[in-house]
Amino acid sequence: MPRVLMIVGSLRVQSFNRQLAREVIRIIGDRAEVEELDWHDVPLMNQDIEWPTPEAVQRARDAVTQADVLWFCSPEYNYQIPGGLKNLLDWLSRPTDEHDRTSPSAIRGKHAVICGAAGKSAAAGMRKQLEALLGILGVEVLGGDGLGISLTLESWQTDVLTLEPGTQGMLDALVDDTLRKLNH
Repeated sequence: MPRVLMIVGSLRVQSFNRQLAREVIRIIGDRAEVEELDWHDVPLMNQDIEWPTPEAVQRARDAVTQADVLWFCSPEYNYQIPGGLKNLLDWLSRPTDEHDRTSPSAIRGKHAVICGAAGKSAAAGMRKQLEALLGILGVEVLGGDGLGISLTLESWQTDVLTLEPGTQGMLDALVDDTLRKLNH
């Protein structure tokens, strides 16, 4: 059974993208093992504290190593990857062996899926940048820059993610397609 690691690009407890991740988890159901990465305490990347590896960074690396696919649900901040998420990826891209700077990173060779819920842009800037960055890090991105969701007026007013029927269908199809690829 495939292992999916949900990585939410917002630290806000009730963020739209955390709600989106929960919807992806609901759609996956019992077809995969799913875990959400808790990375709220990952420190800013700083080579002065790289070794020994900070506990929060090691937890993140272990979760990534165990996953078959990393599923990103992220907003965009000023049409960019959120700074916290970029910091997490910087840590994940570093060698895992202190004595071998050529050792592989925890993220290299993984598969990933990208989703983003945001305003009218549907997180297009973040999705394109994340796809490019993941490629640089040696991650195979399934489905290109993924699925962008423009938040409805109702979502903005209630702080609850509301998916229109067409968007729900696209999300269902993305989950089905991803699981099919992982099972082959």
